[in-house]
Amino acid sequence: MRLMRQPSVIVDLTVEIDHGQLYIYSAAPWADDPNNDAMLRALDDARASGRWVGLADGLINLVVPFRKSFDAPLRLEVWPEEPPADDARWDHVVDVDFEMSTREIVFEPSGGFAPVHCKDQVPPGSYRARVSGRGYAEARDGADGMDAYRLRLWPSVNPAAPALRKGWPGWRDQGM
Repeated sequence: MRLMRQPSVIVDLTVEIDHGQLYIYSAAPWADDPNNDAMLRALDDARASGRWVGLADGLINLVVPFRKSFDAPLRLEVWPEEPPADDARWDHVVDVDFEMSTREIVFEPSGGFAPVHCKDQVPPGSYRARVSGRGYAEARDGADGMDAYRLRLWPSVNPAAPALRKGWPGWRDQGM
């Protein structure tokens, strides 16, 4: 009998997205260097790679095709191993490496709005992160509260390149 794999941690949060971006990090790259431009470099990486999820100095930048989203649901899941794929349920799915240098994950909207702190749920270490989003077309077209996100983490043994698992086709419609 095969046991069903389950996440060891599930945390449901509400985040805000502004200027079409949500920053995800464990330790702020600018904490020791106020001139650190990780946010801009992660945005450049997101655009240039076509993944719309960028990386720089431990910061993940989730870029979405609309300007603002208030009270967007985000589920954080921690798994003991790579979780089962369910990409068909999401508009956009990207895998990246994520370093937890503290016991906190921060979800911060671009533009200086208040971040959401998730403390003591994930131990420090190296993880693979699967960033998923849905409701992109509806939110882009003005529907409020239709977008949702998920961040799945599992231990990573070896660094791996970022991988676009599923791309939202609307990026092409926007000329991006």
